[in-house]
Amino acid sequence: MKLKIYIVEDSPIIAAALKKMVTVMGHSVAGIAASYEDAITEIMKMDIDTVITDIMLAGQKNGVDLGAYVKEHLNVPVIYQSSITDAHLILRAMSTEPLAYLIKPVTRMELTNALLSVDAA
Repeated sequence: MKLKIYIVEDSPIIAAALKKMVTVMGHSVAGIAASYEDAITEIMKMDIDTVITDIMLAGQKNGVDLGAYVKEHLNVPVIYQSSITDAHLILRAMSTEPLAYLIKPVTRMELTNALLSVDAA
């Protein structure tokens, strides 16, 4: 199944790498944002299947805030990707019931397995 994925990542290099990985896997990238605010503005107008977001984003709100918003208002699955090892933040992220929490650098195999969960959700 071809998924429409929205990427939220404040590093242009990582965002480009994720976009390439997603498209090589046969999915489409609906859009890319670097902040919570930009992502919310865009995804509210889109029909997407999942969001891949970094935990740490530019601006006041982070990826966990985005994940909570997406779950509550859009009922779209979220995949976190981060290099954060802070236990409190990880627990907060897991409380939003993401499909996956991937540690950077994300491998194609990890992302493939996470996206298979979207098909099953």
